[in-house]
Amino acid sequence: MKDLMKRIWKPGFGLLLLAAPVWVACDDDDDKDNGLWGDANITQAATTRYPGAQITEIERIPQGYEIQMWINNGEAEMYIDGNYQWLYTEFEDIAWASLPVAVTDAFTNAGNTFNPYEDDVDRIEYPNGNTTAEYYRIELDREPADIVLLYNPDGSTYQGNGAGTPSGGIVTPGGELDDTIRKTITEAVNTRYPDAILTEIDREPNGYEAQLHINGAEADMHFDTNAQWLYTEFEDILWTSLPAAVTTAFTNAGNTFNAYEDDVDRIEYPNGDTVAEYYRIELDREPVDIILSYDPDGTPRT
Repeated sequence: MKDLMKRIWKPGFGLLLLAAPVWVACDDDDDKDNGLWGDANITQAATTRYPGAQITEIERIPQGYEIQMWINNGEAEMYIDGNYQWLYTEFEDIAWASLPVAVTDAFTNAGNTFNPYEDDVDRIEYPNGNTTAEYYRIELDREPADIVLLYNPDGSTYQGNGAGTPSGGIVTPGGELDDTIRKTITEAVNTRYPDAILTEIDREPNGYEAQLHINGAEADMHFDTNAQWLYTEFEDILWTSLPAAVTTAFTNAGNTFNAYEDDVDRIEYPNGDTVAEYYRIELDREPVDIILSYDPDGTPRT
């Protein structure tokens, strides 16, 4: 619903904003942004980099800020660290026709199709030394799991841990990471999931979260404050990929699964010298969702 409302309102709202070259939205509730609107360094960081931007919202993120803007009748989110240094900018729902030919060719040659009414394209800009680099994220709305594809402008696959990207290879909305922490997390990802594309590391209250793309699917790898692996969450996996023991236990308990509303996640975690896993099934019910967890042998987890 959020994406639908965005598509409905964006064109009309953007026309209203085009009249002013630089405009900062006001809010009657000054406490909402904790005084962020009064920080000239934040607005200057945005308008210096994007002179025609209209700032609509400012939010605090771990060790930095997220600035939501309208630029040329499109939505963008600019991220800066606690020292007001630019981290990256995400331009949301850009036109398919604006993609470089090399990207659309690579996408099509891989057997993919794009539906402008359901699928989305984002363009991410980030600092690369003294220049600006970019890549494209194409999200395909598929059932039961979305597919996310990442491309450089030349049509090659974007590798989040390649040379030249922020923080030595990883986008970090919460600001620069300690080199040791970043290296430890990167090595853990590469060792455990050698085919993964590491795109982002976020600071969490109790550690770090590494966002991964593995064979077109998304996963979140969680670490403690010492960058030691806690668990990995594979989101929206196929119902048919569940072990028979799990589906049998689920059904025998009187449950039903709707692939269009319900979700299944697989969680991997360290268990001594081995790796264990369990499955979390979230049922979209009213008035409260139901969450059930099972070990691979069908035993419910409490």
